[in-house]
Amino acid sequence: MVTLHEDLAESLLIAQPNRSASWQLNKLIIAAFAAWWSLIAGFFVFRGLWPIAPFAGLEVLGLATALYYVCWKLQQRHVFRFSQQQLILQKGAYYPRFTWQFTREAISLSVEVQAHPWDPLKIFLCSRDQQIPIGNFLSKDDSKKLLTLLRAQGVPVRNYSESTRIDI
Repeated sequence: MVTLHEDLAESLLIAQPNRSASWQLNKLIIAAFAAWWSLIAGFFVFRGLWPIAPFAGLEVLGLATALYYVCWKLQQRHVFRFSQQQLILQKGAYYPRFTWQFTREAISLSVEVQAHPWDPLKIFLCSRDQQIPIGNFLSKDDSKKLLTLLRAQGVPVRNYSESTRIDI
């Protein structure tokens, strides 16, 4: 999901993955599976097969761990702050873990089109000494939208390659 917020002083472009379920919904799913497996395990314990009970708990623990990991991975975002003279890029999950500052004249984009038609664009923010991958968690439509919004902010595309990325 890519959103743009503009005011007079700066523009704020936020790229984040689509989240189909919130953590609250995931907790409800975990609770429903825990109740279901408790009923099944309770039936087996009542019939005298008590060794089944710990495995039901392990299945619920495995489901909870997987859902937590996926929810955590979907919290990442890339925030672009455009002002008159500079761009500030911040990457992180719950808080900005990495921050870069560039002058607007020193940046460009490098775009790599993937071979498979469903694969998203690979977009790199380039300066004189570094190339930073951006939006690598986006879908194909969202990566195209990110490229369009970055170009609308005045960031030039220096390289648009169908097969490989050329280092600038």
